[in-house]
Amino acid sequence: MSKRGVSSKPALDKRINQKLLAIPLLALLVKFIMLTNIPNNAWIGADGENYIGGLDGLLSDGYYSENSLLSYWPAGYPLLMYVFGSVSRADTLLIMVVMQSLLYAVASWFFVREIQKTKLAKFSYWIAWILAINPTLSLSSMVIGYEIIPASIFLIALALFIRDYLLNSTKIVSKNSIIAAILMSISCYVQPRFLLTAGILFLLWGLFTKPKKLVPLFLIITVSITAILPVSLILRNSQANGYSAISTNLGITMNLGAGPGASGKFDPKGTYGVPCSKIEGNAAEQDSHLVGCVISWYLENPKESIPLLIRKSTYFWAPWFGPEVAGSMNRNPWFQNHPFKSMASNSVEGNNLVYGTFGKLVSWTWMLGGLLFIYLGFRRMWKADGIVRLIGTFSIVIVVTNWAISVGTLGDHRQRLPIMTMSLILQCVGVLSIFGKKWKIPNDESNKVESK
Repeated sequence: MSKRGVSSKPALDKRINQKLLAIPLLALLVKFIMLTNIPNNAWIGADGENYIGGLDGLLSDGYYSENSLLSYWPAGYPLLMYVFGSVSRADTLLIMVVMQSLLYAVASWFFVREIQKTKLAKFSYWIAWILAINPTLSLSSMVIGYEIIPASIFLIALALFIRDYLLNSTKIVSKNSIIAAILMSISCYVQPRFLLTAGILFLLWGLFTKPKKLVPLFLIITVSITAILPVSLILRNSQANGYSAISTNLGITMNLGAGPGASGKFDPKGTYGVPCSKIEGNAAEQDSHLVGCVISWYLENPKESIPLLIRKSTYFWAPWFGPEVAGSMNRNPWFQNHPFKSMASNSVEGNNLVYGTFGKLVSWTWMLGGLLFIYLGFRRMWKADGIVRLIGTFSIVIVVTNWAISVGTLGDHRQRLPIMTMSLILQCVGVLSIFGKKWKIPNDESNKVESK
């Protein structure tokens, strides 16, 4: 177990807490005003029609609907719409985006409130404002799409870890870790790929807070809780369709980003796909077979696959707009109102400026600058030691894990949305760290991690 001192910081000042709460509340008020001017009180995300189609299947046939949209895509998000929409079916979309906006506001406030108890306190107002006003991330709470849910849950889970760590609890599991596991289960319900992230996070949680002999039991309990909702999707598909799988689109998604001549991003007019023999079987068996074919192709063709993986990394970090854009964020609310968009569409000169050499320079500066500040933020937090080091470690692990998953599937900057809360925290610390000693994070001997 890690030995650490109990936090010597006093209880959070009431005035500070009120100021931190006011920031997400102000952003929430602005969103509610905006909702009155949005058709159907919600924007439709990239897969919005598919989620709505899945919801229609649930409304028509019930929980065990055989609608193909509920098995091809993970059914978790349509099922959440189905549950929340039971209050008023006519207002299902409005209820969903209101719930998402409330979740994001609570998550933002709870996180900055908890870091006020650490040596990151001086960064809390900046982080609160960045989370509130970042246009793409914040406006995503009003989009019919899963991305803002895990983005919010990562914030809450990290805040719960901070609270658990500072309490120095000796229990196998605590209220904080159980709540985090339940929330991560919801995150994996809407996007099963976060099961890998959840497993790594709870492994770190156990290693940082428990005696070594208790870590396996802690991991079993928390991961088991996390797996409850994803497993329920497997059981639903087993009953409705006769096969045990969360969804059947993994192989197809991987195949879109692989193969000889593939660009690595979704390109219906391009060349993509790996050689793969046909097999008899249900949709789940065929999907698993295609996954195996794609993995085999990567391993057997390193000269082609390595450059392809690098390109997909570029697509993951691509800007939302400009000549280097790559992904399914055309419905990004910020993109629809981006000042460069009107510049590019109003004149030939503007189009040449945005999509020409200057635009490419700006795009690459934006991408590389963002990665640089993530690195600087993590480096500064790592040097601070103690709980600040662990916050940085959790944040970077969430970012890198999902970056790696994206590289293994399809290059798409939309996959960056769920981890943007973590990347923005690191970038905020990284940007401020270049402004001198004022933003240095002091070491605190009482918070240092030592071997027991």
